[in-house]
Amino acid sequence: MAYNGRIKNQIRLLLGVLMLSLFLNACKGLELENKTEQVEGYSKEQSMILLANERNRYEKLYGPEVWSIRIGEEETSFDQLTIQNVKLFMEQMKLLCMLAEERGVTVSSRERDAIRQLVDRYMDSLTEGDLAYMGCTAEDVTRIYTDYYTAVKLTRLLTRDSGSEISDSEVKVIRIQQIATADEKKAKAILKRIKIDKAAFASMASRFTEAEEIEFTLQKTPSPGLFERTAFSLEEGQISNILCIEGMYYIIKCVDGYDEEATRERKSHLKTAIDAGVLKEVLDPYQAEHNIRFIEKFWSQTDFREESGSTADNFFDLYELAFSEGTL
Repeated sequence: MAYNGRIKNQIRLLLGVLMLSLFLNACKGLELENKTEQVEGYSKEQSMILLANERNRYEKLYGPEVWSIRIGEEETSFDQLTIQNVKLFMEQMKLLCMLAEERGVTVSSRERDAIRQLVDRYMDSLTEGDLAYMGCTAEDVTRIYTDYYTAVKLTRLLTRDSGSEISDSEVKVIRIQQIATADEKKAKAILKRIKIDKAAFASMASRFTEAEEIEFTLQKTPSPGLFERTAFSLEEGQISNILCIEGMYYIIKCVDGYDEEATRERKSHLKTAIDAGVLKEVLDPYQAEHNIRFIEKFWSQTDFREESGSTADNFFDLYELAFSEGTL
Protein backbone atom coordinates (compact mmCIF):
# COMPACT_ATOMS: atom_id res chain seq x y z
CA MET A 1 0.00 0.00 0.00
CA ALA A 2 2.81 2.41 0.84
CA TYR A 3 4.47 1.80 -2.53
CA ASN A 4 1.19 2.34 -4.34
CA GLY A 5 0.69 5.56 -2.41
CA ARG A 6 4.11 6.87 -3.45
CA ILE A 7 3.38 6.12 -7.08
CA LYS A 8 0.06 7.94 -6.91
CA ASN A 9 1.78 10.94 -5.34
CA GLN A 10 4.36 11.02 -8.13
CA ILE A 11 1.64 10.87 -10.75
CA ARG A 12 -0.43 13.56 -9.00
CA LEU A 13 2.69 15.71 -8.76
CA LEU A 14 3.38 15.35 -12.48
CA LEU A 15 -0.23 16.10 -13.33
CA GLY A 16 -0.08 19.24 -11.22
CA VAL A 17 3.23 20.43 -12.62
CA LEU A 18 2.21 19.76 -16.21
CA MET A 19 -0.94 21.85 -15.74
CA LEU A 20 1.01 24.97 -14.68
CA SER A 21 0.27 27.90 -16.97
CA LEU A 22 3.58 29.70 -17.53
CA PHE A 23 2.45 32.33 -20.06
CA LEU A 24 3.60 30.44 -23.15
CA ASN A 25 4.06 32.50 -26.32
CA ALA A 26 2.10 31.47 -29.37
CA CYS A 27 4.09 30.07 -32.28
CA LYS A 28 3.53 27.98 -35.39
CA GLY A 29 2.93 24.28 -34.81
CA LEU A 30 5.58 23.18 -32.33
CA GLU A 31 8.24 25.72 -33.24
CA LEU A 32 10.84 26.47 -30.56
CA GLU A 33 12.06 29.96 -29.68
CA ASN A 34 15.86 30.26 -29.72
CA LYS A 35 16.06 26.87 -31.45
CA THR A 36 16.29 26.03 -35.13
CA GLU A 37 15.01 22.45 -34.99
CA GLN A 38 11.37 21.45 -35.18
CA VAL A 39 9.77 18.96 -32.79
CA GLU A 40 7.04 16.51 -33.70
CA GLY A 41 3.74 17.27 -32.00
CA TYR A 42 0.74 15.06 -31.24
CA SER A 43 -1.83 14.11 -33.81
CA LYS A 44 -5.56 14.59 -33.33
CA GLU A 45 -5.99 10.84 -32.72
CA GLN A 46 -3.28 10.84 -30.05
CA SER A 47 -4.70 13.93 -28.38
CA MET A 48 -8.20 12.48 -28.40
CA ILE A 49 -7.03 9.71 -26.06
CA LEU A 50 -6.64 12.24 -23.24
CA LEU A 51 -9.47 14.50 -24.40
CA ALA A 52 -11.92 11.60 -24.30
CA ASN A 53 -10.55 10.45 -20.95
CA GLU A 54 -11.22 13.83 -19.32
CA ARG A 55 -14.55 14.30 -21.03
CA ASN A 56 -15.83 10.92 -19.84
CA ARG A 57 -14.41 11.36 -16.34
CA TYR A 58 -16.29 14.61 -15.81
CA GLU A 59 -19.48 13.35 -17.42
CA LYS A 60 -19.56 10.34 -15.09
CA LEU A 61 -19.13 12.63 -12.10
CA TYR A 62 -21.48 15.47 -13.02
CA GLY A 63 -23.49 14.49 -16.10
CA PRO A 64 -23.34 15.98 -19.61
CA GLU A 65 -24.92 19.23 -18.43
CA VAL A 66 -21.56 20.14 -16.86
CA TRP A 67 -20.31 21.33 -20.26
CA SER A 68 -22.81 24.19 -20.32
CA ILE A 69 -21.47 25.71 -17.10
CA ARG A 70 -19.79 29.10 -17.56
CA ILE A 71 -16.72 29.97 -15.50
CA GLY A 72 -14.96 33.25 -14.69
CA GLU A 73 -15.53 36.81 -15.79
CA GLU A 74 -15.16 35.81 -19.43
CA GLU A 75 -17.77 33.06 -18.88
CA THR A 76 -15.68 30.40 -20.55
CA SER A 77 -17.65 27.19 -21.00
CA PHE A 78 -16.43 24.27 -18.91
CA ASP A 79 -15.86 22.12 -22.00
CA GLN A 80 -13.53 24.69 -23.55
CA LEU A 81 -11.71 25.13 -20.24
CA THR A 82 -11.21 21.35 -19.98
CA ILE A 83 -9.98 21.13 -23.57
CA GLN A 84 -7.50 23.95 -22.95
CA ASN A 85 -6.25 22.19 -19.80
CA VAL A 86 -5.65 18.96 -21.72
CA LYS A 87 -3.83 20.94 -24.41
CA LEU A 88 -1.64 22.61 -21.80
CA PHE A 89 -0.99 19.24 -20.16
CA MET A 90 0.23 17.76 -23.43
CA GLU A 91 2.36 20.81 -24.21
CA GLN A 92 4.07 20.47 -20.84
CA MET A 93 4.43 16.70 -21.27
CA LYS A 94 6.21 17.35 -24.56
CA LEU A 95 8.51 19.82 -22.81
CA LEU A 96 9.47 17.25 -20.17
CA CYS A 97 10.16 14.66 -22.86
CA MET A 98 12.49 17.10 -24.59
CA LEU A 99 14.33 17.74 -21.32
CA ALA A 100 14.51 13.99 -20.68
CA GLU A 101 16.15 13.46 -24.08
CA GLU A 102 18.72 16.18 -23.38
CA ARG A 103 19.54 14.58 -20.03
CA GLY A 104 19.82 11.10 -21.45
CA VAL A 105 16.70 9.75 -19.74
CA THR A 106 15.41 6.99 -22.01
CA VAL A 107 12.93 4.13 -21.95
CA SER A 108 14.63 0.75 -21.63
CA SER A 109 13.65 -2.34 -23.59
CA ARG A 110 12.11 -3.86 -20.44
CA GLU A 111 10.08 -0.69 -19.89
CA ARG A 112 8.95 -0.71 -23.52
CA ASP A 113 7.74 -4.29 -23.09
CA ALA A 114 5.78 -3.21 -20.00
CA ILE A 115 4.27 -0.28 -21.90
CA ARG A 116 3.22 -2.66 -24.71
CA GLN A 117 1.40 -4.79 -22.14
CA LEU A 118 -0.26 -1.66 -20.76
CA VAL A 119 -1.30 -0.61 -24.26
CA ASP A 120 -2.84 -4.03 -24.88
CA ARG A 121 -4.79 -3.79 -21.64
CA TYR A 122 -6.03 -0.31 -22.54
CA MET A 123 -6.98 -1.22 -26.10
CA ASP A 124 -8.86 -4.31 -24.87
CA SER A 125 -10.91 -2.07 -22.57
CA LEU A 126 -12.10 0.22 -25.39
CA THR A 127 -15.54 -0.18 -26.92
CA GLU A 128 -16.43 0.36 -30.55
CA GLY A 129 -17.82 3.73 -29.50
CA ASP A 130 -14.51 4.66 -27.88
CA LEU A 131 -12.51 3.71 -30.95
CA ALA A 132 -14.87 5.58 -33.26
CA TYR A 133 -14.73 8.74 -31.15
CA MET A 134 -10.96 8.76 -30.58
CA GLY A 135 -9.89 7.31 -33.93
CA CYS A 136 -6.73 6.05 -32.26
CA THR A 137 -4.66 2.96 -32.94
CA ALA A 138 -2.43 0.93 -30.62
CA GLU A 139 0.51 2.89 -32.06
CA ASP A 140 -1.11 6.17 -30.95
CA VAL A 141 -1.72 4.84 -27.45
CA THR A 142 1.86 3.60 -27.28
CA ARG A 143 3.12 7.08 -28.14
CA ILE A 144 1.12 8.76 -25.36
CA TYR A 145 1.89 6.14 -22.72
CA THR A 146 5.60 6.23 -23.64
CA ASP A 147 5.81 10.02 -23.42
CA TYR A 148 3.85 10.06 -20.18
CA TYR A 149 6.10 7.37 -18.73
CA THR A 150 9.17 9.34 -19.80
CA ALA A 151 7.84 12.48 -18.12
CA VAL A 152 7.11 10.55 -14.91
CA LYS A 153 10.54 8.91 -14.99
CA LEU A 154 12.27 12.28 -15.35
CA THR A 155 10.14 13.69 -12.53
CA ARG A 156 11.12 10.83 -10.24
CA LEU A 157 14.81 11.31 -11.03
CA LEU A 158 14.71 15.08 -10.48
CA THR A 159 12.89 14.76 -7.15
CA ARG A 160 14.53 11.54 -5.94
CA ASP A 161 16.32 13.12 -2.97
CA SER A 162 14.01 16.04 -2.23
CA GLY A 163 12.21 15.87 1.08
CA SER A 164 14.06 12.71 2.11
CA GLU A 165 14.96 14.31 5.41
CA ILE A 166 11.32 14.75 6.49
CA SER A 167 10.77 12.79 9.70
CA ASP A 168 7.48 11.69 11.20
CA SER A 169 8.27 13.66 14.35
CA GLU A 170 8.35 16.88 12.32
CA VAL A 171 4.99 16.29 10.69
CA LYS A 172 3.28 14.18 13.35
CA VAL A 173 -0.48 14.61 13.56
CA ILE A 174 -2.34 13.94 16.79
CA ARG A 175 -6.05 13.61 17.54
CA ILE A 176 -7.46 15.53 20.49
CA GLN A 177 -10.72 16.35 22.20
CA GLN A 178 -11.38 19.74 23.72
CA ILE A 179 -13.75 21.48 26.09
CA ALA A 180 -13.99 25.25 25.76
CA THR A 181 -15.93 27.72 27.88
CA ALA A 182 -15.81 31.44 28.64
CA ASP A 183 -16.61 30.75 32.33
CA GLU A 184 -13.54 30.02 34.46
CA LYS A 185 -15.59 28.60 37.37
CA LYS A 186 -17.39 26.30 34.96
CA ALA A 187 -14.07 25.13 33.50
CA LYS A 188 -12.75 24.33 37.00
CA ALA A 189 -15.90 22.40 37.84
CA ILE A 190 -15.67 20.42 34.60
CA LEU A 191 -12.01 19.59 35.20
CA LYS A 192 -12.83 18.37 38.72
CA ARG A 193 -15.61 16.13 37.38
CA ILE A 194 -13.19 14.63 34.86
CA LYS A 195 -10.03 14.22 36.93
CA ILE A 196 -11.46 13.50 40.38
CA ASP A 197 -14.93 12.13 39.73
CA LYS A 198 -13.71 10.26 36.62
CA ALA A 199 -16.45 11.58 34.36
CA ALA A 200 -16.01 10.69 30.68
CA PHE A 201 -14.26 13.50 28.82
CA ALA A 202 -16.27 13.09 25.61
CA SER A 203 -19.53 13.08 27.53
CA MET A 204 -18.59 16.25 29.42
CA ALA A 205 -17.47 17.89 26.21
CA SER A 206 -20.72 17.16 24.41
CA ARG A 207 -22.68 18.63 27.34
CA PHE A 208 -20.66 21.71 28.24
CA THR A 209 -18.27 22.82 25.51
CA GLU A 210 -18.91 26.12 23.75
CA ALA A 211 -16.63 25.23 20.84
CA GLU A 212 -17.97 24.10 17.47
CA GLU A 213 -15.69 21.04 17.40
CA ILE A 214 -15.11 18.52 20.15
CA GLU A 215 -12.65 16.14 18.44
CA PHE A 216 -10.22 16.95 15.66
CA THR A 217 -6.67 16.40 14.43
CA LEU A 218 -3.86 18.83 15.18
CA GLN A 219 -0.56 19.22 13.37
CA LYS A 220 2.62 21.03 14.31
CA THR A 221 3.23 24.54 13.02
CA PRO A 222 6.48 26.55 12.86
CA SER A 223 5.36 28.91 15.65
CA PRO A 224 3.07 26.95 17.98
CA GLY A 225 0.88 28.74 20.50
CA LEU A 226 0.00 27.64 24.01
CA PHE A 227 -2.84 25.39 22.85
CA GLU A 228 -0.65 23.48 20.37
CA ARG A 229 2.35 23.26 22.69
CA THR A 230 0.18 21.83 25.45
CA ALA A 231 -1.58 19.36 23.15
CA PHE A 232 1.68 17.95 21.82
CA SER A 233 3.12 17.65 25.33
CA LEU A 234 0.34 15.26 26.38
CA GLU A 235 0.69 11.50 26.33
CA GLU A 236 -2.12 9.46 24.80
CA GLY A 237 -5.10 9.50 27.16
CA GLN A 238 -3.65 12.35 29.24
CA ILE A 239 -5.74 15.44 30.09
CA SER A 240 -4.36 18.96 30.42
CA ASN A 241 -4.99 21.54 33.08
CA ILE A 242 -7.06 24.59 32.21
CA LEU A 243 -5.59 26.88 29.56
CA CYS A 244 -6.66 30.52 29.34
CA ILE A 245 -6.39 31.77 25.76
CA GLU A 246 -7.95 35.06 24.62
CA GLY A 247 -10.73 34.99 27.21
CA MET A 248 -11.62 31.33 26.72
CA TYR A 249 -10.80 28.42 29.02
CA TYR A 250 -9.75 25.14 27.41
CA ILE A 251 -9.27 21.58 28.62
CA ILE A 252 -7.55 19.20 26.20
CA LYS A 253 -7.40 15.42 26.03
CA CYS A 254 -4.97 13.56 23.77
CA VAL A 255 -7.02 10.80 22.14
CA ASP A 256 -4.34 9.58 19.73
CA GLY A 257 -0.72 10.65 20.20
CA TYR A 258 0.20 9.57 16.68
CA ASP A 259 -2.47 9.51 13.97
CA GLU A 260 -0.54 7.33 11.54
CA GLU A 261 -2.78 7.81 8.51
CA ALA A 262 -3.08 11.58 8.95
CA THR A 263 0.69 11.87 9.57
CA ARG A 264 1.45 9.84 6.45
CA GLU A 265 -0.92 12.01 4.40
CA ARG A 266 0.59 15.24 5.71
CA LYS A 267 4.11 13.98 5.03
CA SER A 268 3.03 13.04 1.52
CA HIS A 269 1.55 16.49 0.88
CA LEU A 270 4.69 18.18 2.19
CA LYS A 271 6.90 15.98 0.02
CA THR A 272 4.73 16.81 -2.99
CA ALA A 273 5.07 20.54 -2.29
CA ILE A 274 8.86 20.19 -1.99
CA ASP A 275 9.00 18.15 -5.21
CA ALA A 276 6.94 20.77 -7.03
CA GLY A 277 9.42 23.43 -5.98
CA VAL A 278 12.35 21.34 -7.20
CA LEU A 279 10.67 20.74 -10.56
CA LYS A 280 9.80 24.41 -10.95
CA GLU A 281 13.44 25.39 -10.43
CA VAL A 282 14.45 23.06 -13.25
CA LEU A 283 11.56 23.69 -15.63
CA ASP A 284 11.27 27.48 -15.42
CA PRO A 285 14.60 28.27 -17.11
CA TYR A 286 14.15 25.41 -19.58
CA GLN A 287 10.66 26.62 -20.49
CA ALA A 288 11.95 30.16 -20.91
CA GLU A 289 14.23 28.83 -23.66
CA HIS A 290 11.74 26.40 -25.22
CA ASN A 291 8.32 27.95 -25.65
CA ILE A 292 5.84 25.41 -26.99
CA ARG A 293 2.31 25.99 -28.22
CA PHE A 294 0.05 23.60 -30.14
CA ILE A 295 -2.11 25.48 -32.65
CA GLU A 296 -3.65 22.65 -34.69
CA LYS A 297 -7.25 23.43 -35.63
CA PHE A 298 -8.81 20.42 -33.89
CA TRP A 299 -8.09 21.98 -30.47
CA SER A 300 -10.53 24.82 -31.16
CA GLN A 301 -12.98 22.68 -33.12
CA THR A 302 -13.53 19.99 -30.47
CA ASP A 303 -16.91 20.29 -28.71
CA PHE A 304 -17.73 18.13 -25.70
CA ARG A 305 -21.42 19.01 -25.92
CA GLU A 306 -21.80 16.82 -28.99
CA GLU A 307 -22.73 13.15 -28.50
CA SER A 308 -19.60 10.99 -28.43
CA GLY A 309 -20.61 7.36 -27.84
CA SER A 310 -17.45 7.01 -25.75
CA THR A 311 -17.17 6.05 -22.07
CA ALA A 312 -13.45 5.24 -21.54
CA ASP A 313 -11.93 7.14 -18.59
CA ASN A 314 -9.28 4.68 -17.43
CA PHE A 315 -6.09 5.89 -19.15
CA PHE A 316 -4.41 7.05 -15.94
CA ASP A 317 -6.08 4.39 -13.78
CA LEU A 318 -4.51 1.60 -15.81
CA TYR A 319 -1.16 3.36 -15.66
CA GLU A 320 -1.35 3.59 -11.85
CA LEU A 321 -2.40 -0.06 -11.69
CA ALA A 322 0.62 -1.12 -13.77
CA PHE A 323 2.88 0.88 -11.47
CA SER A 324 1.37 -0.64 -8.33
CA GLU A 325 1.78 -4.12 -9.79
CA GLY A 326 5.46 -3.39 -10.39
CA THR A 327 5.28 -3.96 -14.13
CA LEU A 328 6.38 -0.37 -14.91
